Amino acid sequence: MKNIIKLTLLFILFVGCNSKVKKEANIENEDIEYVDLIGKFKRLELEKHSFLKDSFNLNYKNYKPEKRILGNIKPFLDKNISIKIIMGTWCDDSRLLVPQFLKVMDKLRFNKRKIELIGLDNEKKSPDNYHEIYDIINVPTFIFYREEKEINRIVEITIETLEKDIFSILSDSGYENAYYGF
Repeated sequence: MKNIIKLTLLFILFVGCNSKVKKEANIENEDIEYVDLIGKFKRLELEKHSFLKDSFNLNYKNYKPEKRILGNIKPFLDKNISIKIIMGTWCDDSRLLVPQFLKVMDKLRFNKRKIELIGLDNEKKSPDNYHEIYDIINVPTFIFYREEKEINRIVEITIETLEKDIFSILSDSGYENAYYGF
């Protein structure tokens, strides 16, 4: 009997984790709907998302980019640079690093139209196969392009700091992400 209960609970947990719409309890123990952003979406959708906006604003506000490194990056951010951010709104690393990354880009006054946001589900997939198109192994993944050709990417975690990793990528200093060679 105990095994049946355990299997039933495991099944419910598995089904709940894979659904596109999740229920989360708020402070008053009322259920609120949480919908993952999947596919291409606008930055404003991330900033205004009912479940994500607080963590986005907090992580954006509290991040303090190194001004000296920002000054080093600026000359490399020409009109030929574009960036794709592939993330999961369900992912703690994405909820931390994406707002911080966007703050760095805002401080650099990088053209917001040159940044594309793409959301994956909790299996790191999307209906439009972005996970395959961009060869995604973990999220968030920040892909840097020069003249529409990939030059490098930050995958899931930084090696040093966001600014130092970005500088290393854009200055072609031999940056290797945490999963390089896997």
